[in-house]
Amino acid sequence: MTIGLAACGGGGGGNDDDDGGDPVDPPASVGTVTGTVINAATGNPLANASVTIGEYSTQTGADGSFTLPEVAAADRAVAQVEAPGYAATFRITPVVDGASRSITAELLPVAHESVITVSTGGTATVPGTPARVVLPANALVAADGTPATGQASVELTPIDPAVNVDLMPGDFTASTPNGVQPLESFGAMRVDIRSSAGDRLNLAQGQTATIRIPVATRSATSPNTIPLFHFNESTGRWEEEGSATLGGNGTYYEGTVSHFSTWNADRLYASVNVTGCVRDEDNQPVSGIRIVSDGIDYSGTSSATTNANGEFTIAIKHNGRATLSSLAGTRVTNTVSVGPYTAATTLGTCLTLSSTASAVSVKLTWGAEPDDVDSHLYLPDGSHIWYQDEGTLTAAPWANLDVDDTTSFGPEVVTVRRLMVGTYRYAVNNYSETYDPGMTQSPVRVEFNANGTRRVFTPPSGEAAGNDWWTVFSFTVDAQCRISITPVNTWSPSAPAPSGSSTPTYCTAP
Repeated sequence: MTIGLAACGGGGGGNDDDDGGDPVDPPASVGTVTGTVINAATGNPLANASVTIGEYSTQTGADGSFTLPEVAAADRAVAQVEAPGYAATFRITPVVDGASRSITAELLPVAHESVITVSTGGTATVPGTPARVVLPANALVAADGTPATGQASVELTPIDPAVNVDLMPGDFTASTPNGVQPLESFGAMRVDIRSSAGDRLNLAQGQTATIRIPVATRSATSPNTIPLFHFNESTGRWEEEGSATLGGNGTYYEGTVSHFSTWNADRLYASVNVTGCVRDEDNQPVSGIRIVSDGIDYSGTSSATTNANGEFTIAIKHNGRATLSSLAGTRVTNTVSVGPYTAATTLGTCLTLSSTASAVSVKLTWGAEPDDVDSHLYLPDGSHIWYQDEGTLTAAPWANLDVDDTTSFGPEVVTVRRLMVGTYRYAVNNYSETYDPGMTQSPVRVEFNANGTRRVFTPPSGEAAGNDWWTVFSFTVDAQCRISITPVNTWSPSAPAPSGSSTPTYCTAP
């Protein structure tokens, strides 16, 4: 199957009010929100997913894309994204008057559904994981407070921010008495309880339930006790309520909650500011670019926007390590690793934004094991980008291993600033040669970004001891820089053969 990557339309926007009456008059300052919804487990686009911002909603098209026009301008709009069989998530985006902003939402398939009798209560679990909810008898009510009866379905979905921070609702910020503060997650879980008629149920006032959240963190250690935070779906912030205790030989956090949504075992962290800049390939400052951090030794993220001089200041964890990068519509920057810092720091070099859409990035992440998983990019001219030949972005082959990691989780990031005509291949190697777990169960995740479109790949079946190489995909570039990507998904005991040697021809975008 070959999938073209190009600008594409999405589902139509709707602006009816909640009771289906007369259309709502659009606010004076409006912007457009576009994006794509994908299955977080497979990377495939999700059709007919619902995307809602305030009073405006739409559904994704067959390619997972959507468009919401005439959304009220706001610094932080909360987009609710849901689909049957998936755990709902929430993305945060600015909405700029007269402009368009794009988001990507990854929906996790519901991990497990349990059916309990309301009058007796019961325990819901996710087999093979520590995830659990224990409900007391007669504890559930409908949204209007009416006591629930009969049976209820309990959907549990653990969230692993150590593998992918984008799975977490919101933007890792909490509302506290001291203002908005950043969070580091040690694991989260979505709990959705429904009646037999499909209506949402929750705990009655004065009732509590016990939850176990599987530990999932990039941190080297987990605290014995940790605050619990729940996600406020209206504000898009996390709010502290209660605490949890480490149990199961460090495999889960257990605590008591008084209602259900998404619960997160978190702690606030002290941060330091990192100041940097973004330039284009002509060394000119680029304003309005959103820079994103991704913790390397902690599970958290943050963002900042460049000013008129192309400068930004972004917060990362005090004494922590993180990557900085940007996807600016169809253009990409290189990725840099920063930290650890104990005081405010200014970077010595700027991030460079590609001059056209003819650039791609590939991001590899994985779990605690195997320790070392490696990226390999094979270029049309026979070049091979890997840890022994990291390449360069300032001369041929215009491809580089920006970030290398040898101590669990990743990321490893490859950027291609100028594309050759021909076929590229990307493969992943289990350099550690350990299989408990292997790359499939780690789990390994590969994210491909090009032309403003994200594709996610996870390992197929067939991994075995000695089959250390997963060839993930190939992508072909034509003379006009149009890209088509073809999933390969094969395992082998040895590295892919080089693509051959030839004089490179670089594409020219129209």
